[in-house]
Amino acid sequence: MLQATRKVLILPLVAAVSLATGLGLAELTPAAHVTAQTTTVKTLHQLNDDFIAISEHVTPAVVSISMSKRIHAAQPKRSDQFSDPDDYYDFFGTPGPNGQPQPQPDQLQQGMGSGVIVDAAKGYILTNNHVVADADEIRVTLTNHRNFKAKVVGTDPLSDLAVIKVDGAAGLSQVTLGDSDALAVGEWVLAIGNPFGLDSTVTAGIISAKGRNQVGVADFEDFLQTDAAINPGNSGGALVNIKGELIGINTAIATRSKGYMGIGFAIPSNMIKQVMQSLITKGKVSRSQLGVFIQSLDDAMAQSLGLPNASQGILVSGINKGSPAEVAGLRKYDVITRLNGQPVSDTNQFRNTIALTPPNSEIAIEVLRNGQKLVFKPKLTEATGPNQTGPQNRPAELSGDQDLTVTDLTPAMRRQLQLPNDVSGAIVNHVDAESPAYEKGIRNGDVITELNRKPVSSAQAFNAAYKAIKSGDPVLLAVSRQGGSLVVAFSKP
Repeated sequence: MLQATRKVLILPLVAAVSLATGLGLAELTPAAHVTAQTTTVKTLHQLNDDFIAISEHVTPAVVSISMSKRIHAAQPKRSDQFSDPDDYYDFFGTPGPNGQPQPQPDQLQQGMGSGVIVDAAKGYILTNNHVVADADEIRVTLTNHRNFKAKVVGTDPLSDLAVIKVDGAAGLSQVTLGDSDALAVGEWVLAIGNPFGLDSTVTAGIISAKGRNQVGVADFEDFLQTDAAINPGNSGGALVNIKGELIGINTAIATRSKGYMGIGFAIPSNMIKQVMQSLITKGKVSRSQLGVFIQSLDDAMAQSLGLPNASQGILVSGINKGSPAEVAGLRKYDVITRLNGQPVSDTNQFRNTIALTPPNSEIAIEVLRNGQKLVFKPKLTEATGPNQTGPQNRPAELSGDQDLTVTDLTPAMRRQLQLPNDVSGAIVNHVDAESPAYEKGIRNGDVITELNRKPVSSAQAFNAAYKAIKSGDPVLLAVSRQGGSLVVAFSKP
């Protein structure tokens, strides 16, 4: 009876599969039913056995990480402005002898996460930077409950990766890094870690998406997205494929409840390999720079640049003076179509590839310029920190078209905005919130340097040229913003 019940329960699945292959349910004979069910059950048993084998192989290499950090409290000092001991109570806490404020104790901050052993012989463990950042003490607990003190080998906040090390830990297990580029959306994966302090928790899911960026977790993002259950404490844990290979380090979740909602993010193994090697050999990650500002193309930009569509590549919206890009001959408005022979369509992927290429490497960049294909071979230099300065105040209004008005860039404004002398143009002081310019990203404080690829020398020159553009015709603006450069295209309203 139990067997018969089991067969009935799986009939809808068999029927669905049969209909999908063009067979009607009435065409299935009893023998076909049995064969389909037997095949399905064998497949499920095989998948079940594979999950068990992967879990048994990988779980011993996934560790629990606990960290502690002492937060030094600001100690109060006697001040003449307080004459009554009760004043000290209100400001600092309980007063001490002679009305002096009582010293405040240091606070001990503690946290937990996960890590993955990637080199058993040397004791190297991979985890997230945010798991061990600024820790005074780090301890690692294995699945067999052995506990070790760990030290930091190197951290990389820009990718949110870190490598720590345990010494004198014999008999460790390790996992092998797989090829995250070979993953397919829909592929089975297992997440292994210590959510909420529950050691050696295994969850299953699939790869939901690849190449996720702008998540807001790190500066360099190329996340794998998975629906395998990931919760607080999983950070730094393993995401493995059905070969038992490490293809990601679980890093973040998208949630409204601080718990699992089916969207988790993992750093892909191919990014991990490069970062990890640098951390182990040098204790830091050296990144390269090309010296260009890049952005995605849209249909309006493609039309303005004379391109057949917006899928041609990515746009160079600005170039730094003296950079490898300028030395090699790249120019603003070039459309990068290939990097080292590979097609380019995503700005984030291009930026990550450049950054993780060793400094002093020569690369090959193919561009479209005025319909002509050109190849340049710049030599990359080591990256420096980004310019964090930007506009502080907004200038007074000067008359212009109602949807977009600008004013002159004065020497005082140039100093305030910390603009280099070679940047000239007009400052946006009003943009209608319902205008195409606003929709495409133009904001107050932007410095418009070019209009339809012609330099803007003053607000008056901009207004004259802008008014001359007919309604419905394309407008292409080059903009300087907070030390960066971008291009915006829209149709004149």
